[in-house]
Amino acid sequence: MSIRAPRKGENYELSVDLNSEYRDKRKDAIKRVIASMTVGKDVSGLFPDVLKNMQTDDLEQKKLVYLYLMNYAKTQPELVILAVNTFVKDSEDPNPLVRALAIRTMGCLRAEKIIDYLCDPLQRALRDDNPYVRKTAALCVAKLYDLKPELVIENGFLDQLRDMISDSNPMVVANTVAALTDIHISATSNQPSDSTSDPAVFSITSAILNKLLIALNECSEWGRVAILNHYGVRNI
Repeated sequence: MSIRAPRKGENYELSVDLNSEYRDKRKDAIKRVIASMTVGKDVSGLFPDVLKNMQTDDLEQKKLVYLYLMNYAKTQPELVILAVNTFVKDSEDPNPLVRALAIRTMGCLRAEKIIDYLCDPLQRALRDDNPYVRKTAALCVAKLYDLKPELVIENGFLDQLRDMISDSNPMVVANTVAALTDIHISATSNQPSDSTSDPAVFSITSAILNKLLIALNECSEWGRVAILNHYGVRNI
């Protein structure tokens, strides 16, 4: 069954505009696609046309395309793989906002075909010079664990997260704790809460507690909540 848009109606007009030679017209078409998507209209047939507009220097347009991809990745898994090269390229973009956006989106796609391609970009993002990229990558590890726990453990992402508790940026620390908390809850959901046999179990030592207290004093309100929530979970 073809996934191309029909040759008449609103979707056909959108398809034509998405392939326009004019950049502004293509961007406007993407906005109209997202508007249709948000009110429940089926625009999945435009997937190939939207995908063509993924490679752009326009951050707003890229965000819109990524939003579309996240929404339809499950229904068009065979096409998601076509976006991998652009995701990997964006994960090395000079702009940290683009790097973070690529990592966040790859982590949210929840498509089996793309998971294995996430590991190398995620490794780089966890060590990125920019704290915004690092804090985004930390949360991405938790999303990856939810999809494929063994991949997180085999690639050493848990060890990297534990090292990031010592990060110089308090928001990176807060996101790291939030990620480790989510992973901890997932790992212990089917075993006794005091079990330490699973490498994903996160225990607060005195050294870690001292680092968290320092971050607690410097991070945002959300960061404080993330840190205190984990401390509360471990001490109920």
